[in-house]
Parts: sequence; C-alpha cells; structure tokens
Amino acid sequence: MAFNPNQFKQKKKRAVDPNAPPRPNLLSQDKKLREQTAAVDRLLRLVERQQDQIESLQSKYQTMQSSIERILNYLSKGWSKK
Repeated sequence: MAFNPNQFKQKKKRAVDPNAPPRPNLLSQDKKLREQTAAVDRLLRLVERQQDQIESLQSKYQTMQSSIERILNYLSKGWSKK
C-alpha cells in the first residue's frame, strides 16, 4: 500500500444551526420507549384492578338488592296481616 497523506487530515466541522432541534439519539429514544411501555403496563394493571373492584362492587350491590327485596317482602306480608 502506498502512503496517502490525505488519510491523516482532520475533517472540517460542519456549521451547526443553533435553531435546529437536537439530533435524535437512539439511546434516548430507547429510554422513552421503555418508559412509555412501563407507563402503559402500569395503566393496564390499574384498569384490571378497577375492573375487579367494579365486579366485586356489582356483586355486593346485587346481594344488597336481594336482601332489601326479601326484607320488603317480609314487611309487606306482616303489614297485610293486620
């Protein structure tokens, strides 16, 4: 191989526009994706917990409704005897 003097030249720096947005960084994009994925996972867990809570409250409501109906039926039978 022949010696090439241009091989050791320093490259000229490009002019940087101060108003330009920062250049994308794959590490920061990866971090954002991980944070967003974690946030979505937290929200999904929250929704699942809320669905479970809603189901338990609905069953509790149904139980209370049936209890109240039984009490009202018992009381209405007692009042009709008088």
